[in-house]
Order: sequence, then structure tokens, then C-alpha cells
Amino acid sequence: MNVPDSQATQSALREQALQWLVDLHSGDKQKVDWEGYLQWCETSPEHQRAAQAAERLWEQLGSALQCPVSRPQRLPVLGLVLAVGLACGLTWHAAENGWMADQRTGVGERRTLQLADGSRLELAPQTRVDVDVDGSRRVLRLYSGELYVQVAADPKRPFDVEAGEGRMRALGTAFDVRRQDSSVHLVVTEHAVRVDVQANDAVQTAEVQEGQALDYDDNGVSQPYAVDASAETAWLHDRLVFNNRTLGDVLDAMKPYHSGLIWIRDAELRQLPVTGIVGTNDLPAQLQLLQRSLPVRIRQLPWLTLIERDNTRVRVSR
Repeated sequence: MNVPDSQATQSALREQALQWLVDLHSGDKQKVDWEGYLQWCETSPEHQRAAQAAERLWEQLGSALQCPVSRPQRLPVLGLVLAVGLACGLTWHAAENGWMADQRTGVGERRTLQLADGSRLELAPQTRVDVDVDGSRRVLRLYSGELYVQVAADPKRPFDVEAGEGRMRALGTAFDVRRQDSSVHLVVTEHAVRVDVQANDAVQTAEVQEGQALDYDDNGVSQPYAVDASAETAWLHDRLVFNNRTLGDVLDAMKPYHSGLIWIRDAELRQLPVTGIVGTNDLPAQLQLLQRSLPVRIRQLPWLTLIERDNTRVRVSR
């Protein structure tokens, strides 16, 4: 399913906002330009949303957004407004993303749960999910991350996984669900799953069979398509398998196993093709392997890993 232009634009703006923050906190006085950053933020509502998202990331990395004392007097007022807005946004963000969910895993943490109904649940790193299998209900609510569930048979109690605007109902099955923001990816490893998604003021329904996957987000639902289910669920065995995927996809998949932010400064590098198996038990070593096999340079900063173009090696074709 193609990413809508608006999402691609917002992603590009977030990259620009992050570049501003890196420069502003680099210690290089020539790059410190808070006035310029705030003017950039005020360019449009899209710029403001991108800046807020970038600042949340920076805050999560433990870097307080403190501006120089010499900045113009109007900025403290604007800073106070931004702080209030950020506090309100974080309150909503906490509820929407399940920061108080029943089950939460940290960076690099996997967890296995035997549910009260006999079902088995595997949680990938950085996953948040509510679990309700009491009485007549069997419902998991996935806020973020990835889970794999082997459903215990119980004809009287359907088993549902809710994620975003969709509901996946097990039809005697085992399946994997990954959620990132509003995007959800389903892989069925046994039997079938029925999917109902509220999108564009209508409910779209599909049935996904064993060995198939399906994607959905706020804009709609893809058709089921064939996948290598064992490769898609290799994380259960401490591996990530990639077959001609982009470097951007690979690094996105590695993020839940890596402390801090992984950021590609050159968007063109995200399109480099990668095929291979990444072990999740030693990501620093895996990053070094990527550096040796691709025309990139990796710089490790406190809580920030920068992926940059290595101009001394083969140039990336356009």
C-alpha cells in the first residue's frame, strides 16, 4: 500500500525538524539559530506538527530543549505556549499510545504470556497492549509494537485483536500483528483471520488466509497478498530477515532493539537495497556490518546514531 503524499511530506518535515535540533544542540555556535528554527516552525501547521513530533523524540532521548539566554524577548512567551501545548499533547499521546497499557515491553525486551483462556502471546520489544480475556470477552488492544498470538479454541468466545481503526478476528488461528502509528501489518501463519477496518466512512472487510499478509491505515485496506510467513516472524527467533528491502525499512525494524534514536540524515540513503539476516542480540555489531557493506558512515553519539553518506566510497545512484 503506497504511503499518501501527505504522510511522505510530513515525514520529510520531521527529518528537517530533527536536523534543526541536531544543529541547535551540536555545540557549534555558528549553527545556533533559534530565531530561524522558530520561523521555520511557524511556516505552516504541517511544520508545527513536524516540530512538535521532533521535539517529543528529542525529549524522550533526555535532551531538554533549552535555548540561549540571548534569544529575543518574545521567544520565552512562545516557548511557554509551546510547553503548554506539548504538555496537553503528551497527555493525549499517553492515552492514545497505551503508555499505561496492561503489558509493556522495553527496548530489546521480548515477553511470553500464557493467557487465562489458554492462548499464547509473544510480545516484541517496545510493544504496548491491553489484554481482556475475562468472561465472555477475548480482546487484545494493540497500541504500538508487534505481537504474535496462538489462539486457544473456544467457539463461544471470539478472539479479537484491535489496532488502529481495525479489528482482526481469529478463525482458529495463529497470526502476527505489527502497528506503527496508524499503519497496521497482519501476517497469518495458521488458518485465517477476518479483518474489519473503518476507513473513509465505511467498513472494509477482508479474509486473510495462511501464508498471506494485509496492510491497513486510516486511508484504507490492501488486498491480501502472499508472504514468507517464517521470514516475517523471524523476530520470534531473535532474527530479522530482509529480502531486497530498503535500508530505511531495515533501520526502522531495528529501532525497537536499539537504545536511542537511529536517524538517516540523507533521505536518498534510505532507498539503498539490503538483503540479509540481522541478529537482534548484538545490534552494534550488525550496524557495523551495514557500514562495511554499504556506502554509509555510522556515527554514535549519546542516544543518537547518525547514518550518513560516506563520500569516500561508491556513490549512491540516483
